[in-house]
Amino acid sequence: MYTIVIRLLAVFLMVAAGVIARRCKMLEGDTTSRLVALVTRIFYPALVYVTLVRTFTLGELIHNWALPTGTALIMLTGFLVGLAVVTVGPFRDKGLARAFHFQCTINNYIFLPMPLILLYWGKAGVGLLVFSTVGSEVAVWTLGVIALTGGGVPWRQMARRLVTMPMVAIAASLVTLLIRDGLDVNVLASSRLGQSGNALLDALELLGAAAPPLAMVVAGSRMADLHPKHLWQPVQLVLTVLRLVLIPALALLVLQLLPLEGEALAVLRVLAVMPSSIASVMLSDLYHADREFAASAVLLTHLAALITIPIWLTYLGLS
Repeated sequence: MYTIVIRLLAVFLMVAAGVIARRCKMLEGDTTSRLVALVTRIFYPALVYVTLVRTFTLGELIHNWALPTGTALIMLTGFLVGLAVVTVGPFRDKGLARAFHFQCTINNYIFLPMPLILLYWGKAGVGLLVFSTVGSEVAVWTLGVIALTGGGVPWRQMARRLVTMPMVAIAASLVTLLIRDGLDVNVLASSRLGQSGNALLDALELLGAAAPPLAMVVAGSRMADLHPKHLWQPVQLVLTVLRLVLIPALALLVLQLLPLEGEALAVLRVLAVMPSSIASVMLSDLYHADREFAASAVLLTHLAALITIPIWLTYLGLS
């Protein structure tokens, strides 16, 4: 467990750097928003594309179809648990109930687990994580939006939200792999086209390498800007237990139904025990849910995750 704690603290050290930068006025709200755009529209899509193209063949991605299915099932598990609680619970405020439901549904599925997975399983593990986000992105803009709105958003609008730069990068990587698999690899490697392609991938790899640390710094800056109220309300404590204990336990059982083993299963297990999504604050604003509750949930679950993640990973034998 000691090794896990040290590695997790190393990740949160990057988050702390963002908090310090914001408190010391090195980053402002507008600057942070611009950095978010850079990470989500340039650095992270570059990482997605180059990781998939350099790590997998098209056949290997097809073989790992259970990865995006697994992340979608993790989110579905949280969605159903959250739905049960808000249905029977004493939620008088609809905005609070919807924010609660979203926090149960969507967790931090990419930027917090990425540094951990990189430390444990290297670029191959990151490749598996990146491919798994297909299921996560679909879940965010379907189950997540349903949770935040109570189902009041048309399906066409949800479908349009799926057209994001990371999803475009995934689609582009699939096309690239399809074309590459139809060519003679030896001839391609020695051709000018192949050399140009490798140079482009090298450049994208440098861009993509900035995504994990910069995303952690941005997350820290966003957290420093949160002003959570009523942090220790009973409903927050209930959510923390659900998000970090009950939902992961159920999700881990569900994952046993999939034909997964080795690193692929390990990556999904790590994803299953992550805290609430930082993006929930922005999405709560967008869909008129309780933003303050979302901010409190993000802060509280991430603090508690410093304890629960090492316990879970030790229990799962991932140390």
